[in-house]
Amino acid sequence: MKKVYINIFICLSVCFMTACSGWLDIEPEGQATNNKLTETGDGYRTMLSGVYKAMTSKNLYGVELQFGIVDCMSRQYTWEWMSSTGVSSSSIYQKARDFNYYDVNLRETIDAIWKDGYNVIANANNLIQNIKDEDPNKFAEGELERDMILGEAYACRALMHFDLCRLFAPAPIENETGKYLPYVDTYPNIQPEAIEVKPFLEKVVADFKEAQRLTARIDTTAIGMSANASANARFYNQLEYGMEGASDITELDDFFLGRGYRLNYYAITALLARVYQYMGEDDLAFECADQVMKFQAKGANGMVYDMFVQDDWYTLLTADNNESRTDLKTVSNLIFALYNEDSYIDYNLEQFFQKRSEAQGGNSSWFALDLNGQEIFSSVDGVDERNEDYRYLYLLFAPDYYIFNNGDNYKISAKWYCSEDIDIRTKNLQTLPIIRATEIRYIMAEHYARNGNFAEAYNILNTIRSKRGVYTSLPESNSLDGFLKDMIRDAQREWISEGQLFYLYKRLGAKVKIGNTERKLNKAEYMLPIPDNQNM
Repeated sequence: MKKVYINIFICLSVCFMTACSGWLDIEPEGQATNNKLTETGDGYRTMLSGVYKAMTSKNLYGVELQFGIVDCMSRQYTWEWMSSTGVSSSSIYQKARDFNYYDVNLRETIDAIWKDGYNVIANANNLIQNIKDEDPNKFAEGELERDMILGEAYACRALMHFDLCRLFAPAPIENETGKYLPYVDTYPNIQPEAIEVKPFLEKVVADFKEAQRLTARIDTTAIGMSANASANARFYNQLEYGMEGASDITELDDFFLGRGYRLNYYAITALLARVYQYMGEDDLAFECADQVMKFQAKGANGMVYDMFVQDDWYTLLTADNNESRTDLKTVSNLIFALYNEDSYIDYNLEQFFQKRSEAQGGNSSWFALDLNGQEIFSSVDGVDERNEDYRYLYLLFAPDYYIFNNGDNYKISAKWYCSEDIDIRTKNLQTLPIIRATEIRYIMAEHYARNGNFAEAYNILNTIRSKRGVYTSLPESNSLDGFLKDMIRDAQREWISEGQLFYLYKRLGAKVKIGNTERKLNKAEYMLPIPDNQNM
């Protein structure tokens, strides 16, 4: 039996939650002890901040589980253009695209994903165990604050476990037996045993449910709903007009705002829908998804804010160029994202998404989309929709280099566009999407299709398309297989460079276009190798 060895670290990096300097009063060189942090409520805030910050590491949601390795595994990118330019490169991303997981350099990064993921879990466990029975009087907002921190820690633990499972174990649809990875729920636990996928995912659900219960105490109050009422409230702290409790929330510090960047009650419900669907629990997934789309907050004079229904792809995207487009991450559609204000520097994003290259022959690190090979902007029936779909017109760009000025063969995601203007660049790049309302709509549409209600399934899918400028309705298929092909085609456009497409293929056992053929991924392709040396 393989064993896993996990080291704890206390991440003292200050992220978005530490806007108030009074939260942090520790030794300057990061020598604070666990006991020091647990002496005050502010110390627990810092511990939670550390967990979130660790999740944004390059090996996790900063790069590799966002637009990096996991998107290469979905075959989104191509380096074919290099053959005609004299540029040569064989990066770990090309190796990941070819499923060459045992390449020595790629394997090093895969092992780091495992290690960093379990270190996030270890820190979440350390926080949970210390705060669980803590005196509420230590916290500025008493039991309410303690439970919120505890609930978010459970949710962080669940999310990290879930994505490690999606990477390092077979999907439930494969009906594989075997013990692949451990669910670590105590600290310290230096020798956790691997378990089977089904009980592993049941533990994910249990953690998310406990997180739901705890975060509901703040997020379902008038104050909590004010902070979650809209994308502007969740991500920019711009409360909507006349919200109940809005006057009270201004008296709280920033720790209780920015809920879109935190695992709040509504985000947890959305993630539960994702987990249930992955497990094959279609009815439970639909129930959670339906709840998300019906969440509302009340404002002045009976005004109602539908928290996750707004889907504004036109107003903020259709400016003349990327410098003028103020919402390249389309936050109106986001339910939960992680945050890193320094992502441009921390992840060296210009090497992947810069507008130009000084290098002769171009930049071999460009994440150029395989638009011709994957044909994602043609409908399943072969209708070219590039000149309609906003996701092509406004969320892709060609670098200013001659090799890319040859039609529409190669473009790069503008979601990570590195503007020359530091303010525009920071606002665009600091948001790391984790789950969108579009996914919740896909879950509901797929449920209807699985139950034979293709009219409603296509109504949802065609509404998504129309919001993105494609007003021609898809012809209604009368088979689940036909609907899933249409849904996958839309997801291929929606999730460009966001780290979700590979998981969709894996969950469904879908066929993937590889070269001139379409086929299902085999076990050596859909599952990353577990580290041989699991000493962490």
